[in-house]
Amino acid sequence: MSTAPSSVSTVQAVTPSPSPAAGAVDLGGVVHVGGLVSEVRLTPNPFEGSTLLSFTVRNVSTTTFDATADFWMEGPFGNRLAQTDAVQLPQLKAGESRVVSADLSGAGQWGLVTAHATFRPPAEVGGTTLSPLTRDTTVLVFPWLVALLLLAAAGAVIVVQIVLRLRLRRSATEVELGAGAPA
Repeated sequence: MSTAPSSVSTVQAVTPSPSPAAGAVDLGGVVHVGGLVSEVRLTPNPFEGSTLLSFTVRNVSTTTFDATADFWMEGPFGNRLAQTDAVQLPQLKAGESRVVSADLSGAGQWGLVTAHATFRPPAEVGGTTLSPLTRDTTVLVFPWLVALLLLAAAGAVIVVQIVLRLRLRRSATEVELGAGAPA
């Protein structure tokens, strides 16, 4: 399994979130981590494009703490397409929610990729021991280059059928004209 170079990824937004995300997982009654959400961003170049991955973190403790998050994507064969590590989540205050996100490039024409994010809280918050939590999602990346090639192939088949029909009609007309001529 290969690791994508860090230049493949651009990161980083940590923005305030007014409410906890649906489907949040509770880490020891101290932190809630929402599900991983993806947004595919296509470009005209079939080998570019990016996928924005994000999740919401809510501090339900009475302590302010720092955390980090790692994001990565894998292709259908488990090959690592892109990654970014240690996205900083500084000074998450008590009662605060934030959306943590990373923009990963490299989904290209894979069609179906798996995206992952690991939230890494401090080892302990307010006397509660915490451990990292990984969230996953499957991302459908429309392989428009493949679709364009299939469309071109279908167009070529139609053109060939039209040309063959015209030739058959011309041959049939020549046979009819030839049948009426004296021998």
